[in-house]
Amino acid sequence: MPRRTKHSRNRGAVLVLPREPGAGRAFTAHALLADLHSRTGARVGPLSFGSTARFPLQRLPREANAGYLLDLPADEETFAVSDDFGAMLYDIQRALRGRSSRLIVLTTPEQWQRIRGGAPPGVVPELGIPDPVKVAEAWLTAEAPDVDAARWLADQRISDLLAGQPPSDTLQIVGLILKAEQAKTPVEKSDTDPDGFNAKVLSVVKARTAWREDLLTWHKKPGRTSFERNFLLVAALFRNATVAHVYVQTAELCRRFKHPVTLEGQEEPGVVELVAEIEAELDSTNDTIDFGRPGWDDAVLSYFWIDRPMARPTFLAWMAEAPTTKTSEFLETFTRDERLLLANRVGAFAVRWAIRHRKADPLEGIVSAWRRDPDLWTAATDLISAAALHPTMGRFIHELLLRWSKSRDSPELRKLAVDVCAGEFGRRYTGKALLRLGHAAGSEDPGVQESLRAAVRTIWSDPSARENLFASITQWCAPGSDRPASGRRAFAALATLTSGDHDDSADIPVLLRDVREGSEFQASLEDLSTGWSALLSSGDGEEDPAIALNLWMDAAHHQPQLQPLVFSVLRGALSTPDPGQARALRHRLHDLLYAWQPFPAPDADADRVRLRHQLTDLLSHDRSRAVAQYHPRVAGRAPESV
Repeated sequence: MPRRTKHSRNRGAVLVLPREPGAGRAFTAHALLADLHSRTGARVGPLSFGSTARFPLQRLPREANAGYLLDLPADEETFAVSDDFGAMLYDIQRALRGRSSRLIVLTTPEQWQRIRGGAPPGVVPELGIPDPVKVAEAWLTAEAPDVDAARWLADQRISDLLAGQPPSDTLQIVGLILKAEQAKTPVEKSDTDPDGFNAKVLSVVKARTAWREDLLTWHKKPGRTSFERNFLLVAALFRNATVAHVYVQTAELCRRFKHPVTLEGQEEPGVVELVAEIEAELDSTNDTIDFGRPGWDDAVLSYFWIDRPMARPTFLAWMAEAPTTKTSEFLETFTRDERLLLANRVGAFAVRWAIRHRKADPLEGIVSAWRRDPDLWTAATDLISAAALHPTMGRFIHELLLRWSKSRDSPELRKLAVDVCAGEFGRRYTGKALLRLGHAAGSEDPGVQESLRAAVRTIWSDPSARENLFASITQWCAPGSDRPASGRRAFAALATLTSGDHDDSADIPVLLRDVREGSEFQASLEDLSTGWSALLSSGDGEEDPAIALNLWMDAAHHQPQLQPLVFSVLRGALSTPDPGQARALRHRLHDLLYAWQPFPAPDADADRVRLRHQLTDLLSHDRSRAVAQYHPRVAGRAPESV
């Protein structure tokens, strides 16, 4: 852990921790921020990098007495942090100093070597090697105060396990200790081990070697059947599921392996016999299986994977489809909560396996199998989103999302990539999200297009990302684009988005807001017209054009200073060299304007009718070209009032 130097306590302090993920950098950062909060009451939390290669200073919050954690995005072939990041730390320090705030930056040694040029002296603290015993002691004390941490850590076998381990592995060992202490199955006791502590220690030691010798002995037992092996495998995967579901799914797995069994009658072993055969206990309270050994279920899955390479594809297909089962001929129902519990277990295994082997097969199988179930799709999105934000798993998941966003043959993979970008991943890694959305936007799949809407709004919520986002949308909307449907959807997502920041702008589209701070993005009139031209080109059955037109005309009606801008944008949307297209756009806009305010009508508003006539007259003037071109009083945004 780094020493709490005077430098780290200074206002405006910036610390850079250049270590590989899993080497303790996140733990160190969180410890320092926790200490800052404890000493000063500062608000602490994460800070996203933004959408560009250069970190925008305006991303630094303006509140005083705060501490931030900035995790630099890993370099990719198409996205990398700018080389001058180190030199920018001077400006960051200056801005933070004025707000009595601090910043901790996480990076890798390789990335820091590239971007550190011109960095202020002393930003990289001297990092010692965390003492794994002290880390384990602190964690055990915090998680389980009743556990005798000193006794566990004094045992030579546990000390040997901890020696030289990084924090991530240390916490895995701590997790095994906690599982051994919390096991429901009674441990074996003897005269030399009256309280079973020695047996618990042995179970932790064996768990660190994945119980390999014990599992080999169990599988080699004479007379061992495939039904018993499959029951052990399913019980390990279906942790906390009722034994009845384990039993039924075991029969299904046997069928997939071409060794069917019948559960009718008493030909096959029953539940009680099978639970005893796999050396587990049946919890009579909730009808679940308890192995009573820390890490045993994960070890079973690992053993199968190594032992049966030819059975992996069949197992993965069955595993992905298992949570989709809602009923069976033997069970009345498989409740939503039970299915989600199983989905989380299956998903966790798939993520760990994919990360360990750097292969996406199990995750892609899950996405494909769960795509038609809304609950399971949400579970898959949450699973991948969490993995994308994980300090050690994230890098590989980012690569997967990029690959999936380009997948032409699997629209469900593209949709998942977009859905992940619509969540916290899009807020924290905006630049990477924009890149992935740009690839996924080429899909014509309705599901992908619908997800794109939410992702666009998520990224728009980050002011520093708006310019790049809108530039991408304008490119998609431009004539000759290879992704016009995505452009229409994306532009509609913003054209129909209103801001509720102030009472007087609650119903004003965000693209029309008169932003007073020059640092924030304002879309140009030309780009807005490009977006509207694409939006008016959508099919008659789409509702977005009418919704957007109603919002924009309402804004022009309620705030007259917006009328020149709205009129100029809509007139510009009809400016196209293709006469046929111009005619179609003009007819579409006229229809939408009439639907916004028909006349004659019993309840017609005279001001709205006048406004509609004013715009339609201008459109007619543009078309005829016989009347002098109209020059509005203000052909842009209203000037700032004084």
